[in-house]
Amino acid sequence: MSYEEMYRQKFTTLDDVYSKLNDGDYICCLTASAEPRTFITFLHRLKGIRKNLHFQANFPTLMKSEIAGDEYADIGDFSSTFFPRHRVSMQRTGRASYIPVHLRNTGIDTIYHLKHIGKPANYVVMAVSPMDKHGYFTSGSCAMAMRMYLKYGCKIVVEVNEACPRTFGDTQVHISEVDYIYNSHDNQLNYFPTPDPTDDDRKIGKMIADLVHDGDNIQLGIGGIPSACAVELANKRDLGVHTEMFNDGLVYLCKAGAITNKKKTYFKDKVVTAFSSGSPEVFEYIDDNPGILHLAVGFVNNPATFARNDNILSVNTTLGVDLMGQCSSEAVRTEQISGTGGQTETVIGAKESRGGRSVIALHSTRDLKQPDGTTKRISNLVSAHPEGTVISLSRNDVDFVITEYGMAALRGATLRERARALINIAHPDFRDELTEQAKRLWLL
Repeated sequence: MSYEEMYRQKFTTLDDVYSKLNDGDYICCLTASAEPRTFITFLHRLKGIRKNLHFQANFPTLMKSEIAGDEYADIGDFSSTFFPRHRVSMQRTGRASYIPVHLRNTGIDTIYHLKHIGKPANYVVMAVSPMDKHGYFTSGSCAMAMRMYLKYGCKIVVEVNEACPRTFGDTQVHISEVDYIYNSHDNQLNYFPTPDPTDDDRKIGKMIADLVHDGDNIQLGIGGIPSACAVELANKRDLGVHTEMFNDGLVYLCKAGAITNKKKTYFKDKVVTAFSSGSPEVFEYIDDNPGILHLAVGFVNNPATFARNDNILSVNTTLGVDLMGQCSSEAVRTEQISGTGGQTETVIGAKESRGGRSVIALHSTRDLKQPDGTTKRISNLVSAHPEGTVISLSRNDVDFVITEYGMAALRGATLRERARALINIAHPDFRDELTEQAKRLWLL
């Protein structure tokens, strides 16, 4: 049978796919350009038809309001391995919950859990690029755990999206692996343009860039601070990239000629990433680009894989740091607002790399809204995290901490040395208070 004939036999409509779902099914949706926009946008059609479905995703950008209302509660609930802020309200009503996981175990831990409770993952739904002449779709900018789900025996549903980039690596899906095919209703992608850096972002970005040497390998996240760092790195030469996420800052450096990957000691001449996201420019750059490899996250984010490249600088951000160096990066107390992601993995991987080092960056303060509607400025460097705070990164693994007031080098430092160094990069208005608190906690 030709690939075209197989395609015709498996082609159907979204409503037909919905009709195949059974009450209680577990449905995994991919992310980034592989997020099935049409499948998610019209989930409200299932009201009164299906109930108790469970939708699991890596980083869900949709479902902000489509079926968030109480009138759709019977349809089902949601879980994710990264928790966007628009899910917080659903978390409070019990319809959404976070899956604590290191990014490299995304997929593995889900499958383990489902096996443990005796429940299959019934469907995997993903947006894909159109089929090529060899019968292959691709999941575009999302490798993550896609191939693992295909091997697990789920029904595979693909939403053909003309805008989905065609990529290389662990993103290929053959027509023979697919159960159902339907077309996207709008052929659009979800974009995440990077916010313009603030003056403080630029100060921090400059300090981070000063740690980078020509020929180093870098891992950059997304946001104002990593974006500012990318601008400062434009004059560097022969940088390499091994990162969990390929984004606008890294595209900028590729186009500026700063990234060549020539000095990498593992996957030389290639950018290696588990997924890509950002503005339309990111998706245009990775489309049909053999220099960008999207590989399985279990491989990319394994600290042992990271460490096979020399001279890695890993850059991550956090919400708060205590005077021992513990980082809280994903939740406010027990309320999840983000995710662990690959922070721990990239930090440890960089530390194990020959010549490697890692940076945790944050602003020294933030404005906290009060019950009466006013705001209060608080320090992001604290003597000790409040009870119940989620710790994303152990004090044992933190290398450099940078704020707009300077850099604290923590690797190998005593608790006393750490406290002094972190107080010195706190906002001046809070340094005396932090010093007194540190003395009461026997840190000074």
